[in-house]
Amino acid sequence: MDPEHADYRMRRDEFFADVSFEAIARALFVESPVDFAVIHALPNLGFCRDYVTDPRRAAEFRDRHPERLRLFATVDTPITQSAIDQLEWQVKELGVDGLKLYPAFFYDGQGEGWRLDSADYAFPLLEAAWDLGIRQVAVHKALYLPPAPREAFRIDDFAGALERFPDIRFSIVHAGMAFRQQTAQLLAQFPNLYATLESTFAMILVRPDVFAETLGRMLAACGSERLLFASGVNLMHPRPLLEAFTDYELPAELIEERGYPQLTEVDRRNILGENLMRLHGIDPADLVNAVANDEYAVARDGEPMAPWSLIRRNGGEVAA
Repeated sequence: MDPEHADYRMRRDEFFADVSFEAIARALFVESPVDFAVIHALPNLGFCRDYVTDPRRAAEFRDRHPERLRLFATVDTPITQSAIDQLEWQVKELGVDGLKLYPAFFYDGQGEGWRLDSADYAFPLLEAAWDLGIRQVAVHKALYLPPAPREAFRIDDFAGALERFPDIRFSIVHAGMAFRQQTAQLLAQFPNLYATLESTFAMILVRPDVFAETLGRMLAACGSERLLFASGVNLMHPRPLLEAFTDYELPAELIEERGYPQLTEVDRRNILGENLMRLHGIDPADLVNAVANDEYAVARDGEPMAPWSLIRRNGGEVAA
């Protein structure tokens, strides 16, 4: 966050805590003008005891708010059959709408990477996902997390999977944080690739020049129909980002210099939700009606709440 919005930034003790789904939901649906979100289950990333985002706990919260939430499964093992078994269990027992993959697994202080085009792991897992009815796969890339090898976070392994599974809609999570030209080339080449702009959207506040260049390059490559707003919530509270994007346009000098198309109201609507609605087969008007009078809508209908209100109330977290 930029200095103007420093109070939206989580403190270290707040971030490295077992933050409840309710606190995340309040930040999204009450403190911010957000109506719908997708929970990405996450494996153990080396700094916690178990899953970062446990699919079982996520499914339980999703079931309490089915109109507002969808859930992506994850896998937490490099052993192919075990990963397939984990995915099958989540599909059949939890009910999921997609698969979130992380390009490394962490054990005993070490990180082991894998490739999305690997014939011995990724392809069998993706084939199993297809057989289980999964049509959306999101993959963390571009943001390096040690001690995993850096090459695991590159995107040169996407083309093989995109070609082999043309009916699966893949998304690069953190698209544009690195490998911008290669990302644009992949978006131009493969219509089944989407860009999830988590972390990238923070640049609208902290590096507006980088945000404009990244967004302009993607718009030139594929238009706005495959670009998805995301904040990560605890990484970047969504409210300041959304406020900054409300009437956002690319700088005129960038358009003149690079020939990028200007961002339109249709583009902003696509990026902020309509693309995601299409991916999940949801009519936006139906969604707005479905959540109009739920507990979050009622809580939002008043004076704007301070950020992280549930975490900071009485100086601590409230259990889920």
